[in-house]
Amino acid sequence: MTITTSALAAGSDSESPVADGKASRRIHWKVIQRGLWIGKRDGEFAGMIESTTNGTFAAMTSLGEQLGNFGTVDAAKQSFAA
Repeated sequence: MTITTSALAAGSDSESPVADGKASRRIHWKVIQRGLWIGKRDGEFAGMIESTTNGTFAAMTSLGEQLGNFGTVDAAKQSFAA
């Protein structure tokens, strides 16, 4: 999936499957504002991704656990599957 700046500005949604691949376990991502994505799994808050000033994307779980900084939004989304 290619994400463009115009799609992000429009507040597009996307999904990321988790490791077990079950559709009900997918995280649905929504751009809340420029540089901030909120993920929900089964209607519950799953975590967030925030762009950083150095160009990476920081991923954090719903419990506040830092998953790391990633080079792309897609890589940050995939960190939730681990």
